[in-house]
Amino acid sequence: AKGIFQKDQVVSTKTLYNYVDLGLMDIKNGDLPEKVKRNTKTHRARVNKRILGRSIDERSPRIENRKDFGHWECDLVLGHKTKDDDVLLTLCERKTRQFFMIKIEDK
Repeated sequence: AKGIFQKDQVVSTKTLYNYVDLGLMDIKNGDLPEKVKRNTKTHRARVNKRILGRSIDERSPRIENRKDFGHWECDLVLGHKTKDDDVLLTLCERKTRQFFMIKIEDK
């Protein structure tokens, strides 16, 4: 039955499934065999996230202005394939923007 609805009346599948979950329609999830097959796992924020060190937001405005030499930023770049992947350590000096990348054998 093509052409039953106008373009502004059509909603996405996700919206339609949300309406079913909210009880706005007279059908249940069991009546929708395709919905049961879909991956419905929700991504949630980690509740017990470890906070290591101070936040970058807490740094002095003087550092933000790049006036003084000697303020470094550091980060680790991890591979996703296996736990034995090499790791890259990146260092960047704020004022000169001098950049170093050091390969580390493993985490």
